Amino acid sequence: MKAIHFGAGNIGRGFIGQVLHDNNFELTFIDTNNTIIDQLNQDKGYEIELLDNNQTQIYIDNVSALHSIEETDKVIELIVEGDIITTSVGAHNLVHISPVIKDALIKRADTKKTINILANENMINASDLLKEKIKEICNQSEWEKIETTAYFANTSIDRQALSKEINGKQIVVVEPYYEWIIEKNKLDPNASYTLSNVKVVSDMKPYIERKLFLVNACHAAFAYLGSLFHYRTVQESIKDQRINRLVRQFLDQNIAYFVTEYQMNEDELKNFVAETIARQGNPALSDDVHRVGRSPRRKLGPFDRLIFPIKKLKELELENDKGKLIAAAAYCYQDRNDKEAVEIQNMISEQGITFTVKEISQVSSEQAQELSDLYYAIHNNRENIFSEEI
Repeated sequence: MKAIHFGAGNIGRGFIGQVLHDNNFELTFIDTNNTIIDQLNQDKGYEIELLDNNQTQIYIDNVSALHSIEETDKVIELIVEGDIITTSVGAHNLVHISPVIKDALIKRADTKKTINILANENMINASDLLKEKIKEICNQSEWEKIETTAYFANTSIDRQALSKEINGKQIVVVEPYYEWIIEKNKLDPNASYTLSNVKVVSDMKPYIERKLFLVNACHAAFAYLGSLFHYRTVQESIKDQRINRLVRQFLDQNIAYFVTEYQMNEDELKNFVAETIARQGNPALSDDVHRVGRSPRRKLGPFDRLIFPIKKLKELELENDKGKLIAAAAYCYQDRNDKEAVEIQNMISEQGITFTVKEISQVSSEQAQELSDLYYAIHNNRENIFSEEI
C-alpha cells in the first residue's frame, strides 16, 4: 500500500509517517525543502528519537520524497496510484497544495478507485477546509468527478515533535505519547485497509475541541505568558508557579465547558489537563515561546483556542475571566520576526486595541471592551495579570 503525505516536517515524519509506516504503508513525502527531500531519498528512510529515559531510536524505512512544485507530474501520478493522502503542512498552507491534489483527484476519478484524504492540522475540521479549497478551484463537472472517489475525513492529532541535527542529518525528536483521532462516518467504507494505533469515532467535535481548547490552549497560554515575562521556552514558563497557577485556572474554566456541553467526566478531564501540562513541561523539551506563539492572529481568531472558549463560556453563563486574561496577554505579544504579530501591533497602534480585538476576534462590543481594559492593565504593568482586582 502507498501513502502520500504532504509535509515532511516534524509532525509529518515524527507522527503521521510513523503511524502509516507501522500500518505497512510505503511512504512518499511531498515537500518544498530540498535538504529534507534529498536526505529522505538518499537514506530511503529516517530516524525518530523518543523523549524517554532510554532515548529510544526508531527507524522508518520504505520512504521517498518529491518536490511539490518541481515534480508536480510525479506527485499527480503517485496520488492516482496511491491508497491514502495525508497532510501536516499548517492550516494556512492547505490552499497551496490544493491545486496539485485537485488535478490528481480528477485524473484518479477515471480509475474509479476511492481514496481517503486526512488533513492533520491544528484547527477544527481541517479536512473540510482542504475539501473546500479544492472545490473552490473546480468547475461543477470537475467537482462532481472528484466526489465520486474522494473521502475527506476530519482528524484530531496530538504529539509534541521537535528536531535536531546530527552529522548533517535532521532527526525528529518526539514524546512517546500520541493521539490520532479520525472521523468514522467520512472515511471510505470500501477501503482495503483498516488503520491501527488510531482512534476512529463517530462524533469528532468533542475530541477536536478538547485538543484545541485544552491542549493547544494550554501550550499557547504558557507561550504568551512566558513571552510577557521574557522566558525563552515554554518549559521555563511552566516552572513559574504564578504562571502555572493562572494557566491551570484558565483550563479549569475551559473544562466546565466540556462538562456542560458534552457531559464529559470532570475528573477525567482534570487528569487529562494534568498530564498535558506534565507533557508540555518535559525537561527534555525546549519549546521556544516564539515557535509556539507564532501566528497569533490565527490563534486569536473567533473559533480558535483562546477566543472560542471565552465566547462559549459567556453563552453558558460560566466563568471565563482567566481566559480573557490569557487573550489580553496574547494581544500584548510581540515578535518582529512574526508577520502576524507585527500586523497586530501595527493595527493596535493605528486603530486602537478595541478595534483590533473586534476585527480579529469578532467578539461582542462588551467583550471587546473587557479585553481592551485588560490589555491596557497588562501592557502598563505585566504584574497586573496576577492581580485579582483587574
